[in-house]
Amino acid sequence: MGPLIVIAIAAGAASALLAAGVAAGSLMAVPLFYLAPLPVMIAGIAFSPWAALGAAIVAAGSLGFVFGHPLLIAYALGMGGPAFALSYAAMLAREEPAARDGVLWFPVGGLIGMAAGLATLAVLVALFSMSWSFEAYEASVISAFEALVGQGGQSALAGGTDTAAMGALLARLLPPMAGALSMVSQLACLYLAGKAALVSQRLTRPWPDLSAFRLPRGTPLALAAALLLTMAPSMLGLAASVAAATLILAFALAGFALVHALTRGHTARVLVLSGVWATSLMLGWPLLAMAALGLADALFDLRARVSTPKGPPAANDR
Repeated sequence: MGPLIVIAIAAGAASALLAAGVAAGSLMAVPLFYLAPLPVMIAGIAFSPWAALGAAIVAAGSLGFVFGHPLLIAYALGMGGPAFALSYAAMLAREEPAARDGVLWFPVGGLIGMAAGLATLAVLVALFSMSWSFEAYEASVISAFEALVGQGGQSALAGGTDTAAMGALLARLLPPMAGALSMVSQLACLYLAGKAALVSQRLTRPWPDLSAFRLPRGTPLALAAALLLTMAPSMLGLAASVAAATLILAFALAGFALVHALTRGHTARVLVLSGVWATSLMLGWPLLAMAALGLADALFDLRARVSTPKGPPAANDR
């Protein structure tokens, strides 16, 4: 128990330091801010979920003591809590004779779906803590945007764009963008924590075939419901847009996984994969095409139609 306490304190302190740079107003610390869940996840995956929980508590308490309770709540809901939950779920397993090696691990697709849900929850808590009224929320974003660009009222930016209109557009785009960014941060830290545990030979779970994962069966229905609710007025539609953004990102990752799986063994694999990833990261809109591909695979099982059976898949692959 003693070593776990030391690990929890060290990981919590490291996570708090990574998050504190932005809280102190340093723009240079923004990239480090998104790595704040990493020490907590390493503690959970390489050592024990109790170490991860202790690290999240230490980090949240430290930030709350120095910067006040708003940052404590923000860290607990947006970073520490999800980091503990994902690292804990990643190491869940039970005996299953039908699975490869006789062990059923928590599926990768479930982890991605969980990350989408946790990112959505964190953004919604932050959103509704600002205001329960869409008009009040929109007005606060417009005011902040006008102050940022140094214009007032209906003053125009270069090109004749009205700051109020730009602020209103930003008010609608910020929550879904924040949800997607939070989800990317969580999944990237989970991947890095798993790799760190693997390199240090402390990973008890077999490394999964990431190209074989599938999202939970109900995910297409959840996406359809979220997209439908985005047409609702006021805060309900805005909240639904956050869920829709994270679920679209989840399906985009499923689309990338499908391309990785289908190109395996082909001579043009490197060219295809580099082109798909580069255009998606540089242009952005190809992510929607990848999400459509992932959705089609979920609905019609494209992977099974073009691949050959290789025996029962390991649960950690899916």
